Amino acid sequence: MSEIPIGKLYGVGVGPGDPELITLKAVKILERVPVVLIPSGSGESIAFNIAKPYIRGEVLELEFPMTRDRGTLESIWDENAKRIKELLLEGRDAAFITLGDPMIYSTYIYIMERLEGFEIETIPGVTSFSAAASKLQMPIARGSRPFAVVPAGDEKIMQDVLRCFDNVVLMKVSGNYDRAVDLLKSEGFQAGLVIRGGHGDEEATFDLEKYRGKKLDYLSLIIGRKVVK
Repeated sequence: MSEIPIGKLYGVGVGPGDPELITLKAVKILERVPVVLIPSGSGESIAFNIAKPYIRGEVLELEFPMTRDRGTLESIWDENAKRIKELLLEGRDAAFITLGDPMIYSTYIYIMERLEGFEIETIPGVTSFSAAASKLQMPIARGSRPFAVVPAGDEKIMQDVLRCFDNVVLMKVSGNYDRAVDLLKSEGFQAGLVIRGGHGDEEATFDLEKYRGKKLDYLSLIIGRKVVK
């Protein structure tokens, strides 16, 4: 009796939110694989809504509750990686979809790291900050100048980056927005804000003061460029 071949896992980035920014390669894989893995939390899966028109196989939802407790997260990652291993050992290929790019602040990273020894292929996706820069018509960097991408949650890291780089992307600004705006202003940055980029209710503006004291959507980011006087 021949052995069942082990399945392959694809990590598929579906882009930042605009359904037209999913890549052809991502579409082809979604149409072909027998199982598509949908990471879900407390709300609707934006990634699934983008991928849904191209899915031909089974959809398996994996719970990833929104929590910062490291022990809880480790347990969740272990359990979901175990379920994926079982699928692959049955000889079934599977695609794990993720918003944006799979290698940037993605749950997929923690799953991939737990599947050592299995065949894995990662399909890049258009990043949220690339889409935001295009929307704002604001270059992230030019020539040989470097730029930094950093979560806005840690004030010390954010402050250090703003002092060391002239071009920055601040991700996950919803939890620390007012302070991020303060630091950008004090360090002499021109900045643009994009909220829910690529969605029907997308907002893009250079008037950051307008949103002080307001609860921003989780899918919000700032692109900043230091003004040279």
